[in-house]
Order: sequence, then structure tokens, then C-alpha cells
Amino acid sequence: MLAQHFYLIRTIVIALLLLSLPVIHSADARQLLELEPESESESEPSLESLSQSTQTAPLPLGTLLDSDGKPINLPNQEQSSLEYSAPTLTPTESSKTTKSTKATQSTKPAKNKKLSRKQQLASREHVANDPNCRWLDKRMDQLEAQLGGKQDNAATHQADELSARQKEWQCLKCGAEGPAQNDHSNCQYRR
Repeated sequence: MLAQHFYLIRTIVIALLLLSLPVIHSADARQLLELEPESESESEPSLESLSQSTQTAPLPLGTLLDSDGKPINLPNQEQSSLEYSAPTLTPTESSKTTKSTKATQSTKPAKNKKLSRKQQLASREHVANDPNCRWLDKRMDQLEAQLGGKQDNAATHQADELSARQKEWQCLKCGAEGPAQNDHSNCQYRR
């Protein structure tokens, strides 16, 4: 009950203050108007005099002013701030040779006689549709290209890896149907 009385008193006080605010504001405005003739004699300019003194000839369309009031020149043509042209690439000879070797491999005439199962597993004419087989084929191509008749220490390591990859190729049956699920763990090349 007491809380309701305080609420009622508080709303009445707020309502009276809001109603008296326009009356107080209009009285302040009248006092300012009466004091204005005295303030004109002081050095402080009024709002009307400021707006009249800064008005100059209107600027033409498309003209902007900087912070000092000087006009800013705008370009007439639209242009990008970043100009980039991609460099032209010329194919290197090494890429031409790899393409030509692939072309000769794919254009081999088909043999009429059927290969034995062992020959089919060792052959790389056909690559099974398996990511491991495709990777093995590319890796063995790369190793064969790197070997290319070298007889140094690196060539022996590459030849060792090539023979291991060929064994992995046969174990995974990449020349035929491709690996079974458990072939991956059994045939993985271990160093």
C-alpha cells in the first residue's frame, strides 16, 4: 500500500515537471531576446552575422573543398588505383619432354595377345582407379626421369626407391584391378 502511494506521488511530480518545462523554456527565450541587443555591441558575433559573412558564391557541381577552404581537383576519368598485368609464362623444355613421353606412352599400339596375370600386375600401361596407384605411377615416372643414366650416390638411392615402388605397385595390383582394403597395410613401403 505504501509502495502504491510513493508510485502515485512520483508520477504526479514527474508530470508537473514535464508540464512546467515549456513554460520555463519560453521564459528563458524571452530573456535571451531582451539581452541580444546588448550582446551585439560586444565582440562576439551572432548566429545570423556568422552565416552571412561566410556565404560566398555557390560552388559549381563536382567541386569539393579541403579543410582550408581550397578547392580539390577531382579526376575526370575513372581509373583504378592498382594496375596489374600478369606476367606471360613460356613453357620450359622440361615440361615439353614430360608431355611428349606421356604422349608416346598413351599412343602405344594395343597388343592383340592377352598379358599373363603376372605381366599385367607388373605392367604400367593401365593404372587402377585408386589414389595410391595414381600417386605410385607419378612417383615412378618422376624417379625414372631423375635417374636418366646418372651414376652418382643420389642415383643409387633413387634406384633403390624405384625398385621398392615397383614391388609396392605389384603388391597393390595397380596394373590390374587395384588394391583390396587390407592390401594397403600389407604393401606399404617401409624404409
